[in-house]
Amino acid sequence: MDKQVIADGKTEIVKTTANGDVQYKIYTNEGYFYIAIGKDSSTAFGTGSYVLNGNTVTESNIFNSISLDTASEAKLEITTAEKGYTQVIPEITVSGTKYKFTEDYTTVASTGTSALDGIWHQTKSMDVNNGKDTVVGTYNEYKVYSAGHFMWATKVTDTTTKKEVKYVGHGTFTLNNDALTEDLDLSNIPGANHKYSIKLKFNGADEYTQETADTAAKKVNFKTYKRIKK
Repeated sequence: MDKQVIADGKTEIVKTTANGDVQYKIYTNEGYFYIAIGKDSSTAFGTGSYVLNGNTVTESNIFNSISLDTASEAKLEITTAEKGYTQVIPEITVSGTKYKFTEDYTTVASTGTSALDGIWHQTKSMDVNNGKDTVVGTYNEYKVYSAGHFMWATKVTDTTTKKEVKYVGHGTFTLNNDALTEDLDLSNIPGANHKYSIKLKFNGADEYTQETADTAAKKVNFKTYKRIKK
């Protein structure tokens, strides 16, 4: 996203990537997925299904960073441009106030397709410590892969403060047989942005398990994801 204008009929809030407000959005055949990190460190995300009818996209949300007052369905008016598109949400209600959203996007480069392309939901996360103790720590996480790019988003409860926290990430990836390399270039987790080497195993076309090793902590993590279907 290059620019976002939020208007309530009285005032306008303008956010731009150039000023530190970053947002990415991906459409796959099955659904949509977006994440945003503001220059004030605020975090937003959403994923769900969509229906395209002419220049109108109707998005039905299944997981997001906020609870909307209106139903989890939004109608977007799309205008294509040479290097991207503009989307307008004429009306959406948040905390009792109606807003109009206008957003400009530039298309990012595609690096091909892979068996991972699509939207996935985590169904299990398990740590094996020192090859002995097993700790199951499954949490609500969604992830998308598309055209060489990936994003993820989750809401979890902080074990210390007991408050809900939101984490998102974006980057590029390559898949070579069972070797997945993710290069995380944007996230709100301090120190998380770097390359990750992940061992992947498909359990059919619609489920996979990834294995990552933390040699310093002598810990191996296994996560299983299932594909979200249209």
